[in-house]
Amino acid sequence: MKLTMATNIYLSLGGNLGNTLEIFKNVYPILEKKIGPILQFSSIYQTKAWGNTNQADFLNQVLELMTELTPQELIAELLAIESELGRVRKQQWEARIIDLDILFYGDQIVQESNLQIPHPFLPQRKFVLIPLVEIASAFIHPVLKKNMSTLESECPDCSEVTKLSL
Repeated sequence: MKLTMATNIYLSLGGNLGNTLEIFKNVYPILEKKIGPILQFSSIYQTKAWGNTNQADFLNQVLELMTELTPQELIAELLAIESELGRVRKQQWEARIIDLDILFYGDQIVQESNLQIPHPFLPQRKFVLIPLVEIASAFIHPVLKKNMSTLESECPDCSEVTKLSL
């Protein structure tokens, strides 16, 4: 019998194709069924595209969940959910119907060919840090040893991140 410990994780959701609000609403029960219970939802934020800026604005959100999946099982499930919802990966930073990224897996550090946790671009992305600060301002980055509020204040990203009032 496999003994698994439940771990708190943080995921970011992003998208800019289709009805992103509806897609987010539809992904919550799928995440709860396949990953584990959602403990917290940040607000939803609108931002300009990052990386490849010649595309529609994105909506972004951060969720805290509890999971018993290993990091490798988690990334496999997230990729399967993205595919199930219609995401096709062609190139980096392209328009997408849904993007599910692992930001943190407890305080674990994972460096594998297909997976890096904490998310390597997190300190440079205000569109992730602002919703993360909303629900986990005191969480300490296990590599940088700084909390999310400090990372946000030090973030070099100057792009506008607008909270949606829903």
